[in-house]
Amino acid sequence: MTSTYVFDNAWQQERRRLDALETIWDPWTIRNLAGIGVSEGWRCAEIGAGGGSIARWLATRVGPAGRVLATDLDTRLLDSINEPNLETRLHDITSEDLELASFDLIHARLLLEHLPEHRAALRRMCAALKPGGWLLIEEFDHSTFLPDTGCDPEDVGVWQAWLTAFGTLAQERGLDLTYGSRLFGLLDRLGLDEVAAEGYTVSERGGSEDRGLLFLSVLKLRDALVASGRIDEITFDRLLALLQDRSFVWTSQLMVSARGQRPI
Repeated sequence: MTSTYVFDNAWQQERRRLDALETIWDPWTIRNLAGIGVSEGWRCAEIGAGGGSIARWLATRVGPAGRVLATDLDTRLLDSINEPNLETRLHDITSEDLELASFDLIHARLLLEHLPEHRAALRRMCAALKPGGWLLIEEFDHSTFLPDTGCDPEDVGVWQAWLTAFGTLAQERGLDLTYGSRLFGLLDRLGLDEVAAEGYTVSERGGSEDRGLLFLSVLKLRDALVASGRIDEITFDRLLALLQDRSFVWTSQLMVSARGQRPI
């Protein structure tokens, strides 16, 4: 199986899609980073930094005495960040090492679930932590990704068709839809201390301008989803209509946040 990232940065509306992702998920991520104790003077790495909102937050948090490294396979959305203590780097965590024993914190969100080489990526991140440094990994588990139980049965059928098509696409692209549920065990087997994991999910409704993550994600994948043969054009258009309907409500994926500390 080869890995082809489902959401690349080249799409013309990708900045808007990432804005919606950040609106929904940044508060949860920031809560976890603050809980770890990220503070003045820390050296941090944001792997697969995407649109850069968390890298920017980290740069502000660690202050002039700290440093933040933001990496990605495509840095076009990171290069405009103007923070003197932030470095942007074109980098592939599955094949390229980071500086050994150099970081107080390494964070990645919605990255490893896309990578068949996720174990190698995790090992590289751990090797780059200072003794006592923290690893925070956040990934989805799609088991909660369901419409409201009170919605129309026909709408449930539309949702199920889209989930089936997405599941087929995920398998083809190497995207693990249950990766979040595996995080605790993966970090524990790395030999980290203080391993813990918790999950967070939100209810969403259609037609939300600043939270339209699912609508934009589905729109971006239209051709690939229809090509899967699991959803036709008519059903796909019904899905888009639901995602723009304020009365349609669903539960998001479960964002599992797992952390561990490199032994001192």
